Amino acid sequence: MLAALTFIDKPPESAAALASWFEKHLVAPGRMRRPAYVTEGFSKQVALGLHAAADPDEVELHELVEAARFRVLSSLRAFMPPAADDRFLAAAIDEGRVRRAGDAALWEPCPREEDLLSDIVLSLFAADILNYREFHDAYLCVCKTCLRIDFDPSRSGRTGCPEHQPTATVSVMRRSRPPL
Repeated sequence: MLAALTFIDKPPESAAALASWFEKHLVAPGRMRRPAYVTEGFSKQVALGLHAAADPDEVELHELVEAARFRVLSSLRAFMPPAADDRFLAAAIDEGRVRRAGDAALWEPCPREEDLLSDIVLSLFAADILNYREFHDAYLCVCKTCLRIDFDPSRSGRTGCPEHQPTATVSVMRRSRPPL
């Protein structure tokens, strides 16, 4: 979960930073092999590590990371009530990006280097949600204003982060003539 939240809260801004994120959170712990490239489907591949150009296209990388981030956050927003759309969980299971861990009751992420960047990040969320479904059902909040993820059990509404709390709207009736 830390890897996924790190990607969302502090998105990598360079090929080196993205390669470092992969190394720290996925490659070193043995979750996946080091990817040579990342893509988000719409974009051309952006090389990482040894395959990275001396001056990689940072604009393309930024657009790719932001598109991946947006897809992940949109999937998480759709997962929240009232929609409760958990198709990304089924896709992660069906496509083998999560699997049962040694204990049959636990799930672990197992993304592949050829997966879309968003699918890699979604596999991290999917494993945690499958392991702690009740917690996520009760507390996951993705702010509808800034798309920040929050898990504050003391707040109700789950539509805003601490900076964008939901506000009550008051319906005001207009009168056609002034009061007597």
